[in-house]
Amino acid sequence: MSEKLTATGKKALLAPFRWIFITGLIYFISAGNVDHPRVWIYVLVYAFGSAVISAILYLKIPALMNDRGEIQKGSKPFDTHLIISYFAIAILILPGVAGVDYRFKLTQPLPYDYLYIGIAIYVLSAIVSVWPMLYNPFFEGTLRLQTDKNHSVIKTGPYKLIRHPGYLGMLIGSLPLPFAFGSTLSFLPAAVMVVLVLVRTHYEDKILIEELDGYAEYAKAVKYRLIPFLW
Repeated sequence: MSEKLTATGKKALLAPFRWIFITGLIYFISAGNVDHPRVWIYVLVYAFGSAVISAILYLKIPALMNDRGEIQKGSKPFDTHLIISYFAIAILILPGVAGVDYRFKLTQPLPYDYLYIGIAIYVLSAIVSVWPMLYNPFFEGTLRLQTDKNHSVIKTGPYKLIRHPGYLGMLIGSLPLPFAFGSTLSFLPAAVMVVLVLVRTHYEDKILIEELDGYAEYAKAVKYRLIPFLW
């Protein structure tokens, strides 16, 4: 480990634990009780997965975690608003909708086996999200031209396949909770999250083409922004 973890780095590593705690709390309050085994199972799986991921990131890229622990100076305001909106929906609105859906029986609950689909999607999203972090030292939480770090185009690892693999992980990560919690209605806020990821991907790609040296050429070589063979 080449750099010590700072207070902001610890904040970044602990963030997923705060997210899943708030998500579960919002759901249980909205649902009116805590007797929901499938929700507890998903929360525990997510917490365990977060522990594994945090250990990997701590050992491999503590410097990046230090940068990801806070919004850096020079971050694009539009991107900052997008990511705040995304997580507000993910942590507050989506579990709230799922809880209300259960409490008032607004839609038919999905079969219990859908929990395992949700867990599988979560695991896939975790893998896809972590992979680019290990290759990209500029993988901060918000978009900015990182002139203080000699910002350059990354062309290795998953970046050989698509231009924004981290956002693919975020897109996949928008989907597991409705399956795991069994709420059909909660697919609506999940769909909004997917749209926000698509908007963010388009916006970042445009900014990097305009402002980052060599990115326009990279974009010609790696044709797909987010989804191989599609977009």
